[in-house]
Amino acid sequence: MPSKYNTIALILIITIAIFFRFWQFNSIPPGLYQDEAMNGADALSSLESGKLGVFYTNNNGREGMIVWLDALAIKVFGTEPWVLRLFPALAGVLAVLVLFFLAKELFSVEIALASSFFMATSFWAVNFSRIGFRAGLMLPILIWSFYFLYRGFKLLTSDVDSDYRHRMSDFITAGILFGLGFYTYISYRFAPILVAAFFIPYLLKHHIKNLWLGFAIFAITAFIVALPIGLYFINNSGDFFGRSRQVSIFSADNPLKASVLSIAATLGMFNIIGDLNSRHNFAGSPQLLLPVGILFILGILICAKRRNLSDKFLLLWFFIFLLPNILSTEGNPHALRALGAMPAAMIFAGIGLIWLYQKVKGYFDKKIKNLELEAYRGQLLRIKKEVFILLFIFLLFISFSEFNKYFIKWASNIRTADAFSQSHVKIADYLNLSPRNVKKYVIWPVDDRPTENGLPVSAQTIYFLTYGKSDINYVKFNESDKINLGANGAIIATLNSDLDLLHDLNKKFPSGKIEFIYLNTPILIVP
Repeated sequence: MPSKYNTIALILIITIAIFFRFWQFNSIPPGLYQDEAMNGADALSSLESGKLGVFYTNNNGREGMIVWLDALAIKVFGTEPWVLRLFPALAGVLAVLVLFFLAKELFSVEIALASSFFMATSFWAVNFSRIGFRAGLMLPILIWSFYFLYRGFKLLTSDVDSDYRHRMSDFITAGILFGLGFYTYISYRFAPILVAAFFIPYLLKHHIKNLWLGFAIFAITAFIVALPIGLYFINNSGDFFGRSRQVSIFSADNPLKASVLSIAATLGMFNIIGDLNSRHNFAGSPQLLLPVGILFILGILICAKRRNLSDKFLLLWFFIFLLPNILSTEGNPHALRALGAMPAAMIFAGIGLIWLYQKVKGYFDKKIKNLELEAYRGQLLRIKKEVFILLFIFLLFISFSEFNKYFIKWASNIRTADAFSQSHVKIADYLNLSPRNVKKYVIWPVDDRPTENGLPVSAQTIYFLTYGKSDINYVKFNESDKINLGANGAIIATLNSDLDLLHDLNKKFPSGKIEFIYLNTPILIVP
């Protein structure tokens, strides 16, 4: 395909990626999950204090980059659910673009276009681009850092002439990006394993002085960039191991059995049974659409058979970034923990599609070449065009299927709204619209542990959405006697929609009445 058409195709794919990540952005996903809101609450705290941390200990601990970016978004746009999803969405678009460059570097422009298209439309990729989780920030950094590192190695071991400084700049850029990745998501910690498994053996095999120098520049640059969070973990080792230790297969009663089950669930998530969490997936459906999943398997088989350098790199990437899923027991299969393997999965599918297309195209090219009769030649040329049209229709089918799965089936599912704490958003909206002179109370379960702002993670959605808009009094379940009516009455809500508690409070305040402001979301209004 001529370069002009490649550019047009890439622009079209990026346009599709933007559409899938920003269409109805302020309403899908519905609600605001408490983990997203916790990021926003920490961002508000950082804005108040003027200090940004490399690691935030609330909610089992989170690397700092998502909070930094959320703080910037809040400062510009305020406290709305979509604000906390803005930078993950932008990162999702960027990931599609940089995947093109990586796949092109590894294989071909055709495979790169196919891979980027699959990521642009994939439910798996789209979903985590539209949620305010830190994991979405990992993908473009992960892909781009390995693109520059791989290109740097490739240039220094090829006969292609290039400026020496340009070659070294690849290693510097790769180092900066690689170091930044440690501030994104816990699964990124497996990236050094890929470096050790692929690039270090490559160094030992090719005794090239400049290659060692380039790798040293990469390693030193990455070390310097990652040093602040590294020092933090040296001084706070519990934060480094905390969440990993909680979900590790080695903490299971039978680690061997847990490992076998985890491997089976992880390998089956692509084509058999996917993540069961409605927040991560259309619960239980495979992570890949069936035709894409078949191409994905075909791509793996092709790479495993050829086993050239690019194939080995891609296979290592895929299986190493499945380890966060395999080594854990909680919620398997887990689409979020396996997110680092998704770029490789998309490239496998791209390899499968282009291989299949080229086989069909090659078959007709051979037939045309061997024919002498012009009538038959014209007929075969027509069939070739029809095969290309069929490919176009197939890609349209993928787009519409994934659109329907995400924006219609998943977005309108009541389980999706529940998974994103839609009831808490409704409570926050109601409180924000209520008169300021009315006292407002939110009761949280006594067993919930408070975070640094004094509230449990379960209260963060209401806290974030009412911040600076409405004065809320938060009380524990067993401290309801602290509720006092003001001169203008009160509104009382519970985080877990506890109707029994509200009935008890209604007896204490008999002039009040219970209203449902949303499905299974009662509040007590006392005039």
